[in-house]
Amino acid sequence: MTILSALATLYDRMAKAGEAPHKGFSTERIGAEVVIDTAGRLVAINPKLVPDRRRMVAAPIGVPAAVKRSSGIAPNFLWDKTAYVLGVTALKDERGKPKLVAGRPIPAQERRTADEHAAFRKAHRDRLAESDDPGLHALLRFLDGWSWEDFATRGFSTEVLDQNVVFRLEGEVGYLHDRPAAAALIAGEAGGDGPLCLVTGERGPVARLHPSIKGVSGAQSSGASLVSFNSTAYESFGKRQGDNAPVSEAATFAYGTALNALLSRSGAGPGRRALRVGDATVVFWAETEAREGDETVEDLLAALLAPPSTETQETPGEAEDRIRIAMEALARGQAPADPRFAPETRVYILGLSPNAARLSVRFWLPGRLGEFTRNVARFHQDLRIEPTAWARPPSVWALLYETAQQRDAKNIPPLLGGSLMRAVLTGQPYPRLLLAAVITRIRADGIVNGPRAAICKAVLCRNQKEEFPVSLDPENTSPAYRLGRLFALLESIQRSALPGLNATIRDRYFASASSTPARVFPLLVKTATHHLASLRKTDKGGLAHWLDSQIGEVWSGLAPDLPGSLTLEDQGRFVAGYYHQKFAKTAPKEVLEIAVEEEDSQ
Repeated sequence: MTILSALATLYDRMAKAGEAPHKGFSTERIGAEVVIDTAGRLVAINPKLVPDRRRMVAAPIGVPAAVKRSSGIAPNFLWDKTAYVLGVTALKDERGKPKLVAGRPIPAQERRTADEHAAFRKAHRDRLAESDDPGLHALLRFLDGWSWEDFATRGFSTEVLDQNVVFRLEGEVGYLHDRPAAAALIAGEAGGDGPLCLVTGERGPVARLHPSIKGVSGAQSSGASLVSFNSTAYESFGKRQGDNAPVSEAATFAYGTALNALLSRSGAGPGRRALRVGDATVVFWAETEAREGDETVEDLLAALLAPPSTETQETPGEAEDRIRIAMEALARGQAPADPRFAPETRVYILGLSPNAARLSVRFWLPGRLGEFTRNVARFHQDLRIEPTAWARPPSVWALLYETAQQRDAKNIPPLLGGSLMRAVLTGQPYPRLLLAAVITRIRADGIVNGPRAAICKAVLCRNQKEEFPVSLDPENTSPAYRLGRLFALLESIQRSALPGLNATIRDRYFASASSTPARVFPLLVKTATHHLASLRKTDKGGLAHWLDSQIGEVWSGLAPDLPGSLTLEDQGRFVAGYYHQKFAKTAPKEVLEIAVEEEDSQ
C-alpha cells in the first residue's frame, strides 16, 4: 500500500471515530466569532481565545477546508482572517510589526487589506447567489452593509485583529458553516467527474494543489507540501501542476487531513502518534478501530520507538510493565494476553524531513506489529553490555545524542536518524556512519561511556556478524579488543600511582592509541612500568601485583609487532575492550572506585 492510500484509508477510520473533520472541512485556529442577526446587522464580535499554559491562543474549530495560498489573494469560505472578513488589520510599522498604543494594536485598512476584503465579498456573492438559506443570506446582507471603520467606532476588542474569525447567527449555537445549506454547497462542489485518481481508483476532480503539511520539525511553520509541481521542470506533456499525477480532491483532502492529525498529536501524552528522530519527524499508526481514550497499539509503537510516556492514568511503573510484557510476548512470537496487541496488526511508520518548501520521505515502513517488535527486541539485544548502560532499553533518539557535539540535537549528523531507524525496524545492518560518528565523538571529547561502548558492540554484532562479548572476555583474541583492555589497565596504573589527576592518558592518547597503536603503546608501557615501581613502594603493593599480572595476561595474546593502524571496526573493538576492562567486576576495589568516580564525572 502506498503512503497516500494508507493515509487516505486512515482518514476514513479517524473520521468515523470523530478524530478528524468531515470531508471538505479542516481544523483551524479560530480567534473570534462575528455574530449577526437575520437582517445582516452586526450584533457582536466575541473573542474565542483559550488558555494554553501562560498565554491565550485561538481555539481549534472545524471549518470549511482552508485554501492554499502563498503570495496571492484567495479567500476561505465562511471564515478567514479579519483582513478578509472585515477588511481591517492591525497597523504595522516599517518592519511589519504591529504599532501599539497603550499596549493595544491600532485598527487600520491597508491597500492589500481592501483588496482581500473585496475578494472575500465577491467570492461569497458568487457562491451564495443561488442559496435560499436565511443564515447565508444574512451573511450577504452583512457584507453589503459593513464598513471597516465601524470596527474602531463601535469599540470592538482589538485582540481579535488578524485572528481567524467565523460567523454565527444570533440565537443559534452552531456557526454558519455548520448549517445544512453550507454543508450541501461544500459537498456539491467536491463531486463531479474527472480523470482516474491514482490513489482511490475512482474518478473525480483533480487537485491542482496538494495540502500543506504542518508539524514537521524544521519545515516552514505555515506548512510544506508532500506532493507539489511548482516549476515547469517538474511538469511534462503540457500538463500543469497536479495534472501531472492526478490525485482527486477527495483523496488529497483525506491524506492531508490524516497526516496533519497525526502530526498534531506529537506530545508526550497518551495517543501520541509522532516523535522526532534526528532530523526526521516520525509518524506511526495501526490498522485498528480507535476507541475513545484507548490508544493501546499506538502506545506500544511509541514505546518501541521512544521511552514509554508517563502522562497516563496509570502509574509510570504500571504503564511500562504493561507495555513491556506485551513487547516480550510479541518478540517471542506469542500473542499477548491483551487481544489489542495482535501480532498480525498492520502498522505503518513514516519518516519525514524538511527540504525547502517540500517534505522528503526519509523512510516508509509498512509491516506487522509482531515483526517490528521482534526487530526492536533484537536491537535491544545488540546493545546489551555489562555493566549495563541504561536503566531501561534505550530509544533510537537516545543513541543519536551520543553522536552529537555537546549532545545537542542540531549537531546530529544529517540522514543518520532515518537510516538508523530503518535499520532498527527492518533488521538490516546499522549504518556505518553510526560507528564513525561515535568514534569521532570519542576522539574529540575522550568520553568512553556505556552507551557509546554499547553502540560499538551493536554495530559489530550485526554488521560483522560476530559473537561479540557482553562483558569482559579474557579469551577474546582480537588484537584491537586486547589493546583496548591494555589501555584501560595502563590508565588504572597511572590513576593509582598519581591520585587526584585532572587528566589521564585517556585525555591525551586515546585517539592515537585506538588508531595507530604501534606508535603510542611503547611509550605508555614504559611510563606505566615506572608507575608500577612507585606503587610497589607504598601500601598498594598488592594492587600493583594484580595490575602487572593483568597486563601480562593481555600481552600474552598479542603478537610481538603491534598493528600500525586499526580500521574503523577495530577502533570499535578497542572502545568495547577498554570499557569492559575498566568496569570489570573482577577488578580490585581501588580500580573500580576510580572507574566509577570517573564515569560519574562524565
